[in-house]
Amino acid sequence: MKIKLLITLLLTSIYVKAQINIINSDMPRVNDTLRYSNSNLLVSSAPFALTGANYTWNFANLSIENQEVQRYFAPTATPYILQFFQASYGIPEGNLALGPIGGGAASNVFSFYRANAQANVIVGRGATLQSLPLGIVYSSRDTVFKYPLNYQDAYSGNYAGEASFQGLGALKQVGSRSTIVDGWGTITTPYGTFTCLRVKSTIVGTDSIVFGGFGIPIPSERTEYTWLAKGEKYPILEVVVNNLTNQISSIKFKDKNRPEAYLNNANFIANRTLATPGDTITLNSTSVGTPTAFNWQISPNKFVFAAGSNASSASPRLIFTDTGNFTVRLLVNYLGGSDDTIKVNYIRIRKGATAAFSINNNQPKISEIVTLNDESIGDVLTWQWTIIPNNGVLYVNGTSATSKNPALQFNQPGNFAVQLRITHSAGNNTLRKNDYVQVWPTNIKEISEKHDLNFFPNPAFNFIHINTIMPEPIQVSINNFLGQTILSKTITTDEAKHFSVGFLPRGIYLINLVQNEKITSKRLVLE
Repeated sequence: MKIKLLITLLLTSIYVKAQINIINSDMPRVNDTLRYSNSNLLVSSAPFALTGANYTWNFANLSIENQEVQRYFAPTATPYILQFFQASYGIPEGNLALGPIGGGAASNVFSFYRANAQANVIVGRGATLQSLPLGIVYSSRDTVFKYPLNYQDAYSGNYAGEASFQGLGALKQVGSRSTIVDGWGTITTPYGTFTCLRVKSTIVGTDSIVFGGFGIPIPSERTEYTWLAKGEKYPILEVVVNNLTNQISSIKFKDKNRPEAYLNNANFIANRTLATPGDTITLNSTSVGTPTAFNWQISPNKFVFAAGSNASSASPRLIFTDTGNFTVRLLVNYLGGSDDTIKVNYIRIRKGATAAFSINNNQPKISEIVTLNDESIGDVLTWQWTIIPNNGVLYVNGTSATSKNPALQFNQPGNFAVQLRITHSAGNNTLRKNDYVQVWPTNIKEISEKHDLNFFPNPAFNFIHINTIMPEPIQVSINNFLGQTILSKTITTDEAKHFSVGFLPRGIYLINLVQNEKITSKRLVLE
């Protein structure tokens, strides 16, 4: 009789413990703020996927990487009030709620819930795309929990929603959720020990952004493991697994205030750390979680904020007005705490230099030596000269392409570009002059004599005019770089002294004028 009574008491005890259920009053309400800690390491004698009746989950050794506070916003306190004014509350979700398309494409993502005595359902999501707040209102809704929630309950359903923006495209979500209450028992985390239900949900979805009628669907599939306790509102523990990679996406648990969890949360990076006065540098916060406020401090105070940014911006832009080493401090505030980080002498502003140069003769003959002269402004550390093309180009007189003032010899005719790249304490600067050097064959030369036989204009475009006071005929010839005669004519009348050269390619030529034994030979530039 005693044995039967003992068995009855044990069965009754198990049965009573099994009767824990979760109802709407056990879950959050609008304006609630619940603190949780994030972990990236699951240390336990019982893996999270194991479950059953009267099961014991021991996660007391979960690491605590950082901590955040979850706020349940009234729809009126979000940018998406027009689409979700009838929702019970909205939860900021980072970009995770939009699956793979959330990263970089959308920002300020909220999931909106409607909660009542029967169920807790996601009625849609809000996201900001191209600075436009969009509401993805679900036509079939995503049922997260059905109340009362009991051990071995199971249900499933589909969800779908779409938001169009400015006639250019749409943001879409479709998917399904299958849920089972697959365990009950006791769970222990760093926060404490609780009697709980364990809920497993598998979500299979497709997210996509469509532009101009074209979009690439991106699949997402995850499993959410949730441990719920009576009256605790926020889940005691949530573990999300990416089923496509079989990797844990997140581990977070309800927790008490731990100030040490905010250490090393603040961080930032600059798009460049070496610049010159007048350059613009952008600082970008890379802080953990979702800060509610930023405070940048830069010393010494030899800078101005640019592009409408200020010390409270997440990514301020700075223009430094003087040289020196600058220390940057970022203080970030969260709903539940704050943190700061300091990088000493992080930004270095140095004097710059501007490349400039000239040449002593930009129209040399073949084998004639010319000198390039550096005329750069500022403190130059190195020089790098480049001649384009470099065929037949020699550095002479002990100079090289890294000399300040190199001497060169051109052994082929043609037009050559010259480029100078200098380095200075803050970077480098480059100047290129195209067709800067025109090299002539040695058998072509100018003849400068003092007489009245000449031509104009020079440079010319379509026509040139021969200028002379003598009535005798004029022999005209025009040669190219190679010394080849490409035009030859005899001028006998005043009208013929004005003739076209527009049919010739743009460039430099040698024009020869011969009249009554007087000769003029000059370079003609056609532009």
